[in-house]
Amino acid sequence: MVNTSQLKHPHSFTSNHVFNSLRQTSQILSIASAIGCIAHFLFLLLFIYLDQTTLAWFNVLSVAIWLTTLWFNRIGRHPISVLIMSTEVLSHAMLATSLLGADAGFQYYLWPMALLLMAIPCLSIAWSSFIAFVHMAAFTLLSVFFQTKLDSIITYYPLLFVMNIIGASLPFIATAAISRSMYASQYFLLVNLAEKDELTQLFNRRFGLDALNYYVSRKAKNTVPFCISLVDVDHFKRVNDQLGHHKGDEVLIKISDYLSKSMRETDISSRWGGEEFLFIFPNVELSQIQQRIETICADMPKHIAIEGWDKTITCSFGLIQVDKNETAESALKRVDDSFIKRKKWSLPSGKRPLKNIPTDCCGLIKQDAKDRKKRLGLFRFRCAYEGNENSFLRVHLQTASVA
Repeated sequence: MVNTSQLKHPHSFTSNHVFNSLRQTSQILSIASAIGCIAHFLFLLLFIYLDQTTLAWFNVLSVAIWLTTLWFNRIGRHPISVLIMSTEVLSHAMLATSLLGADAGFQYYLWPMALLLMAIPCLSIAWSSFIAFVHMAAFTLLSVFFQTKLDSIITYYPLLFVMNIIGASLPFIATAAISRSMYASQYFLLVNLAEKDELTQLFNRRFGLDALNYYVSRKAKNTVPFCISLVDVDHFKRVNDQLGHHKGDEVLIKISDYLSKSMRETDISSRWGGEEFLFIFPNVELSQIQQRIETICADMPKHIAIEGWDKTITCSFGLIQVDKNETAESALKRVDDSFIKRKKWSLPSGKRPLKNIPTDCCGLIKQDAKDRKKRLGLFRFRCAYEGNENSFLRVHLQTASVA
């Protein structure tokens, strides 16, 4: 939870995260107000039964006070509500203990109020701490100096003590449980906001870079291999220009969903920026991951389709295995260089002759005679460079028919 006083802005707009935090605070205080009303109504009946007129009339006032705090919660005046609650609890504990004695146990209600003051961030830490300290000091003084008992209700003291201990413990435990639940939910929300890309729900660039640095440092200490891949969406600007940015976002969402589902659970998928993605493959050699990358790329057009776009949606991959003692910056530069090498051999219009493609790349092409005759040997071919000029990895192959 956060201090709601720090969430106010000079403008009228309030984000959903801030609104949810304020709503949670209001709900907790409203529950506390409702419980306070019920508890003091029961006290009213109890004191009437015990013939304690002063305490009975005081509890009539207390019920009205707790109803007032409920109204302040509804209008969002949480600090006022908390101050009224703490004043009523302190006054009630002092009056009941001074009249009935500490053995009745009414001073124990100061504990859950002190916890509520510290756990629910309606007041500043300084004010919350000060008021909570006053409650604890009052508890100590009441427990030490008010040991007298009323003879008229002497037989009821054990029952009163047990009842008040239980009555004070329940809101104490409830406040602690709600605070813990809210802390956990907001912690995971902050982690999600800090690590995830809002559009694609993949990890963001910060997380991807942290993960890469982690595996690079681990690689320097042992021989466990890992690979990284940079992926970019082909002709993404055309989709944005012709169909609009909302369709471009749809492409990114569908591609990121397809790619992340195609990876292992141990692989890390992150949006590197724009239409680029970074993938980290721990505990795997380049030769092991190469075939899977080719399969993912070849199957992509079957899974990605955009309404109003009749062209094939494809991606280009750069893939390397990180060397021992290589830095993260060096690995990123090397995998980025693979794109430069790939672009050198890519066919911008799909009409580059087969003979101009490097021999090692051509060795990866497998087509039967019928398909070659139909296509007339014209290809649009993309390669990612890795290692040296004689080593190429086929990433995407798309045949182009002759009109």
